[in-house]
Amino acid sequence: MGYTWAVGNHSSPNSEHENAHFDAGSPSGGRAFLWIGTATLTGAVVMAMELTAFRLYAPYFGNSIYVWGSMISVVMLALSAGYSLGGWIADRKPTEVVLFLIILGSGVYQLVIVFVQRAVMLKLWQMGDFAGPALATVIIFVPPMTALAMTSPFVIRLLARTGHVGITVGKVFALSTAGSIAGVLLTSFYLVPRFGTRVTMEILCGASIVIGTCGLMMKRKSAILLALPAALLFVAPIPKAPPIMIWSGESAYNRILVLEDKSKGLRWLVMNDPRFSQTIERVGGGGSGFYLDEFALGPVIVPAKNLVVLGMGAGGSIQVSREVAPEIEIDAVEIDPEVVRVAGEFLGLPQNDPKLHVHIADARPWLAGHAGKSDLVHIDLFQGGPYVPFYLTTVEFFRLVRLRMTDSGMLILNVYDRSAGQELLQAMGATMREVFPSIEKLSRPDGNHILFAFAEKRGLEETVLRLKQGGGPAWVRELAQKAAGEIVEFEPRAGAVIFTDDKAPIEEMTRQMLVESKNIK
Repeated sequence: MGYTWAVGNHSSPNSEHENAHFDAGSPSGGRAFLWIGTATLTGAVVMAMELTAFRLYAPYFGNSIYVWGSMISVVMLALSAGYSLGGWIADRKPTEVVLFLIILGSGVYQLVIVFVQRAVMLKLWQMGDFAGPALATVIIFVPPMTALAMTSPFVIRLLARTGHVGITVGKVFALSTAGSIAGVLLTSFYLVPRFGTRVTMEILCGASIVIGTCGLMMKRKSAILLALPAALLFVAPIPKAPPIMIWSGESAYNRILVLEDKSKGLRWLVMNDPRFSQTIERVGGGGSGFYLDEFALGPVIVPAKNLVVLGMGAGGSIQVSREVAPEIEIDAVEIDPEVVRVAGEFLGLPQNDPKLHVHIADARPWLAGHAGKSDLVHIDLFQGGPYVPFYLTTVEFFRLVRLRMTDSGMLILNVYDRSAGQELLQAMGATMREVFPSIEKLSRPDGNHILFAFAEKRGLEETVLRLKQGGGPAWVRELAQKAAGEIVEFEPRAGAVIFTDDKAPIEEMTRQMLVESKNIK
């Protein structure tokens, strides 16, 4: 049996006949507007889904660059597959009915995900910050994103019969990109901050179903019945909060939880990663056993009239410091206004204290514009988990901090490092040692290491003497006595990494530390 090949044309006679019939006339203005509008709207939905994925993953995997990288790489593969598959199908079935059925199918899949996403995330969250987000994206976002990515090549094929292919391609991609920009802005500044992740996903699901249904109604009005599945969104189950949760919500920056254990008299704040607490406080005051208790030692070691807190969170370090130095003047910097509100409502942060000035800002830009000098500086800038923004760990950052300190001032900073080699702790200490002549360390069994950095050279014996003299309430005096016997001079080992604005591999170190610490019991 022989085969006959036609150069440049592998279509069957039937498909050639169908395409010829299809290309016979130009689309009406109304239909062209519908198709281009569809490409614009689906572009917006795709980008909105991608941004929502960041927020969906944060409580389970954290929000490190590794989570972002694994998720984005899988999304890009999904979009590539969608563009290719969309063009392939459009050449074989160049009808708008197929296009809108694909979009409707995306919406129906999203509807299923609305009901099962929590169960999926609970199954995957222990797989780590690469495999977990990658597999979650394959299950939750790849099918609907692939389907929606088919829109642009499909619309280009539908409009190709106008004869102006170049103009058509440019117009479709331009408007699809404009839709993507609108999706980014709408999701970032309105949908997620106002409604949260779950409702945002429901809105995107409903939008996909409505777009697909409206397109099909152009052929048959009864297609409106296909939108009925969207009604299930109104009965989508709301995940039940744990018994210890007293409030939860989302802001432009964080997924925020307030938890309480009444039996222990503790209340705490969680941001993004539920495995790590940002602040733990004892209701009514006193030590909580959390690492922020050690920040109360600041006014014991250095008599201070004023304090700058970079990374206020719920104000845990402020409250323990006030128990020792009730008259201290405080400038507290927190990037998330919702965290400040929650701290005042649920965690006892004073809201009308004339000596407490809260600034809603990113720590480093605020510090650059702050003209005053402080006796005491607190730095606690974790991103709702063990990761720290790299630009807040560099030599350049600590030089800026030093410029805003008095000559007798002290900086207190916490480093979380549970690894055996403590590479991260050594790197942070080496970086700080470039700026501060004396550093002392107080290590806790939970992997937190409190570093005390002094603007001027001083000996350990002075710190020990002040700790033994104590001050403040009984729990602080007890903590100070214990610290006097455990605090040591900290001299980073030779060859430790020094973080700079140009190169600060702190995220890789943190990731390796977390992997290693899983094997430490």
